[in-house]
Amino acid sequence: MGLFGNSKKIASLKSENLKKDKRIKELEELCEIKDSFFKEMISDGLRNGSPLAGKHMADRKKFLKGK
Repeated sequence: MGLFGNSKKIASLKSENLKKDKRIKELEELCEIKDSFFKEMISDGLRNGSPLAGKHMADRKKFLKGK
């Protein structure tokens, strides 16, 4: 494979990376939306005395601290 073949392969890999970067960004945005719904659910559960909501809040706190 000569220089031209390498350039073609590099261009293909760059294109693939751009597609993956776009998908990663989409997934990060979806995670933010999901997290906002989850926080809203926890908040509502805590207002209504749900022990499960308290557990989820504690688990989220541990997760955010990296445990």
